[in-house]
Amino acid sequence: MIIPKLTATKKGVASLYIVIFATILFGVITLSFIRIILSESRQTSNDDLSQSAYDSAMAGVEDAKIAVNRYYQCRTNPSQSGCSQLASRHLFGGNCDTFYLRSYLGYDGSGEVKIQEGSQLGNGSTYTSDQAYTCVILSNVVSDYRSTLTSDTRTRVVPIGIGATKLSDVKTIRFRWYSSVNGTEFRNLDHQGYFAPLNNHTTPPTISLSLIKTGAQFNLKDYNNSTGLDQSTVILLPSTADNAVNDISQATLNKAANSDDDNSPFQIKCKKGEEFACSVALTDLNFASGGNAMLIISMPYGDLITDFAVTLEKQDGSSIDFENVQVSVDSTGRANQLLRRVETRLDPADLFFPYPQYEIELIGTDEESLLKYFWITQNCWTEKGTCDNNGRL
Repeated sequence: MIIPKLTATKKGVASLYIVIFATILFGVITLSFIRIILSESRQTSNDDLSQSAYDSAMAGVEDAKIAVNRYYQCRTNPSQSGCSQLASRHLFGGNCDTFYLRSYLGYDGSGEVKIQEGSQLGNGSTYTSDQAYTCVILSNVVSDYRSTLTSDTRTRVVPIGIGATKLSDVKTIRFRWYSSVNGTEFRNLDHQGYFAPLNNHTTPPTISLSLIKTGAQFNLKDYNNSTGLDQSTVILLPSTADNAVNDISQATLNKAANSDDDNSPFQIKCKKGEEFACSVALTDLNFASGGNAMLIISMPYGDLITDFAVTLEKQDGSSIDFENVQVSVDSTGRANQLLRRVETRLDPADLFFPYPQYEIELIGTDEESLLKYFWITQNCWTEKGTCDNNGRL
């Protein structure tokens, strides 16, 4: 059968269209896969560089720990080896142009501090990554004291009158806890009793605050004396109730210091949407000139975690800095051209004051007996509510 020439041409054009469309479709699919591969490869490379830059910044933090430890060791014992060479060097202050940490550690040269990290290549040569920390600024003057309470570290002692801080100027101590990093849950907050939240929900924990005032010549043995030591302890119970408070006055603290008075927990107003959900202010404080003070912060109940911050204020509400209580470390690390910045706090190795952490004493010739003093209130509390023990255990 002879096919007409026009019909054969139409069939050839139709096949050509199919080939063209198929080629375009496969081309689009191939290009899409290539784009995904390149995007994932670029993201992986950026993640690696970001982690490397973070590691470089953390290397600066570790060097800062070494320098701070040396600094306070030399302050405690200036005659020890190496301290005479460090006496004329600055550690705190400066900026990225005056790199105090680098000179304090004895690093030569100027600019950034290279991270000596390398790997062996197949041809026997060594590859060194382009990593460094470019700037580390240390300061022993901070606007607030920041730390974290965990199930392993439930107690922190915050000195109030150290360094240039004039204790008599402190009229308010503001304590904030449970940051947005810790969580945002408030479930069962007003039904948890005085212990851990029900069903292990992440929620602001109960906090115990003890404000201790001492004289200028305070010794550890004074803790065994009934006079010469002014101590007040309050329990802070997070709440969303309308009658919850955010201020506790000096008069209320004085009442809490008297064991004959009822020392029920204070319901503290907590709300979402701020840096710290819960905040309380110890107001109208009166510290003797020349004395000392400390704030003992503890998390008595629950296997929880919470960040906290402590600030000092004058009568007019202006803030008072802490000096030689914490060291802030601002470290910037680099990997190739990518930068990461880390800010952290260090507690100095020597505060020149005996701050106790525990209240346990071993007595007796055999040192096997344990003496423990308990201070209780008139009422007790359980997970199910209140109970009446008539002042007895």
